[in-house]
Amino acid sequence: MIDHGVRLSKRAFDDRVSELLDSVGLRRDVGNMFPHELSGGMKQRVCMAIAISLRPKLIIADEPTSALDVVVQRQVMDTLLRVQEDLGASIILIGHDMGLMAQVVDRIGILYAGNFAEVSRVRDLFGEPLHPYSQLLIASLPTLDEKEAFQGIPGLPPSLLNRPKGCTFRSRCPYAMDVCATIEPPLREIRPRREVSCHLYDGAGMRTGTDLKLGVRHAATA
Repeated sequence: MIDHGVRLSKRAFDDRVSELLDSVGLRRDVGNMFPHELSGGMKQRVCMAIAISLRPKLIIADEPTSALDVVVQRQVMDTLLRVQEDLGASIILIGHDMGLMAQVVDRIGILYAGNFAEVSRVRDLFGEPLHPYSQLLIASLPTLDEKEAFQGIPGLPPSLLNRPKGCTFRSRCPYAMDVCATIEPPLREIRPRREVSCHLYDGAGMRTGTDLKLGVRHAATA
C-alpha cells in the first residue's frame, strides 16, 4: 500500500488488514500466520484480500480455483463474487474450467493459440457454439443425461514460435477448407454481440460450409 501512496499508522494498518481478512471470510489472526500454515483455500482468500486492498474497479482472477477440491472451489468463488458485489467491480476470470465459466461469467472469450476463436454471451455460447473449437470444447464436457465415452480434441496445439499460415486450428478442425491453409480468419461480429474468427461464416452470419477460455463478469451496476 505504501508503494501506491497510502500511508497509515500502525494501528490503522492493522485495522485495515483485519477488515480485509474479514471481507474474505478469514479470522484476524490469519494475518500473523506463515504461508505454510494456511490451507490452499485460505491462501486463495489471502490473495483476494491483497488484490482488493485498494478497492479496484477490475479484478483479474487467473485460475482462482486451481488445485482446490470442489467444495473449496465453491467457497472461494462465493467469496470472490461477494467481494465483487461489495466493491461494485468487474471480474476477468481466466481458466480452463468451462463448467465454472458457465456458472459465473456473463460474457466469454474462447482463446486458441493466443487468439480469440469466439466471443459471446455465455448463455448463447453454450446454447449454440459457433466456432468448431468451441463446439468441440463443449462436446467434451461430461453430462448427467447420457453415459458416453469421453471425447477429446484430436491433434495438438501449434507452436507459437513457428505459427502456421492461415487458421491455427485447421489441423484439428473437422470442417477445414482450402482457404483455411492460406488466410487467417479475422475476428468479426456475425450476430449481435457474437464474434467468431472462422471461414465457415460470411458477413451475414450464415455458414459458408458444412455444419475451453476467458470470461468476464460485469459489475452489478453495469
